[in-house]
Amino acid sequence: MPFEDLRQFIAFLDEKEDCLRIAQQVDVKYEIAAYIRKTSDTQGPALLFQKVKGFDMPVAGGIYATRRRALWALECRQEEVTDKFVHGSENPAPLKLISSGPCQECVITGDAVDLTRLPIPIFSDRDSGPFITCGVVVSKDPETGGRNAAIYRLELKGPRRLGVLSVARQHLGLQISRAEERNQTLEVAIAIGCDPVLALATQWRAPLGVDELTVAGGLRGSPVEVVKCRTVDLEVPATAEIVIEGKISPGVREMEGPFGEYTGYYTPPYPKPIIDVTAMTHRHNPIYQAALTGMPTTENHILKQIPQEVSYYSQLKKIFPGIKAVHVPGEGLWAVISMKQSSKYEARSVIATMLGMGIRKMVVVVDDDIDIYNLEEVMWAVTTRSQPQEDVMILPRLSDPSLDPSQKERGVTSGMGIDATRPFGESFPEKVVIPGVKNVPDLLSKNLGGVIQ
Repeated sequence: MPFEDLRQFIAFLDEKEDCLRIAQQVDVKYEIAAYIRKTSDTQGPALLFQKVKGFDMPVAGGIYATRRRALWALECRQEEVTDKFVHGSENPAPLKLISSGPCQECVITGDAVDLTRLPIPIFSDRDSGPFITCGVVVSKDPETGGRNAAIYRLELKGPRRLGVLSVARQHLGLQISRAEERNQTLEVAIAIGCDPVLALATQWRAPLGVDELTVAGGLRGSPVEVVKCRTVDLEVPATAEIVIEGKISPGVREMEGPFGEYTGYYTPPYPKPIIDVTAMTHRHNPIYQAALTGMPTTENHILKQIPQEVSYYSQLKKIFPGIKAVHVPGEGLWAVISMKQSSKYEARSVIATMLGMGIRKMVVVVDDDIDIYNLEEVMWAVTTRSQPQEDVMILPRLSDPSLDPSQKERGVTSGMGIDATRPFGESFPEKVVIPGVKNVPDLLSKNLGGVIQ
């Protein structure tokens, strides 16, 4: 059965002994981030900070800091995740509108709204302020009325103001541009602390017009229940912990940033749109959810990895049937693809296609005998199955909306592809194989008790 809300998932993690409650008081300035950084670096547990200095609200962090928890949220194993995501995206479940939900147990509107009551962390030492990093932003296209749900960073600018980063090619950024062309405000609602599948569904590379909340319903196997917002014409997940409602006025910009981003570097400040908050609703005794980003690998990266890997896989598979798997490591600026070639130089066509689809920095293609999640194996293939002068492709001047700090001109990059496959149709030395390795038990298992019977 799918998890109904964040609380149910935390209870599940408790059963798995994969959630640590921090009873000592912590500070929103750097300290929460430091704990999440440590657990991310050690593949440690999710964290629930029970006492936050100056606030009466607990904070959950590191919920998606490991791939195992993302797979638990999806209720599947690694080998099942592709089929699960493809099925969910191809069979979206229409939303179920209900009259009331836990997210509106407490309703605050107008001047009574005070976002500074939320324990929003300051993550990195040069961040310009507190940032909401795990809020699902729901909006509607002013042209088509189609709903979009995605995660964007939101800087706390005041009790009722948020700065929002969404570049023009992202769906929210496009909606902001379309609203501004009409001199209209764009209504938004931000759901914090959702059913864990919702956050993963928002990272699916859905075409414009596809409602990610319905994709979440497809993944869950049951519709997402939503309620009408109180001050904007939008629907939000009924079981969210906190919902912030607001409007983006046309043409209004304020400086936002710097912020320590998923590349591991700070993005410089520049003017961004502003959300004027009209209401905040929440559960009784809500849990605030924070998600760390920064140097790979953090939960920001894990959230993106699985949905994007499956998105790229499903698109490539339609063109190249020999594709076996796609992995997007760490910061998401490169990808590893395994395949069984059916013709000479087919791997290079895969590289060119992938560089045009979204991964615009580096693509490595390996044979299907390589474990693409083991980067040591990947580099072994690169160093033993490719020659730089023959197997490295460079594509200059590609359009790129990423936050890659090495760009000399914003929005422009160059791409590199490495064909690390064995030459098609030619003889090549055989890979060394030791029979029976799969039959050896897990030597690190706690259950062996120091003795193998």
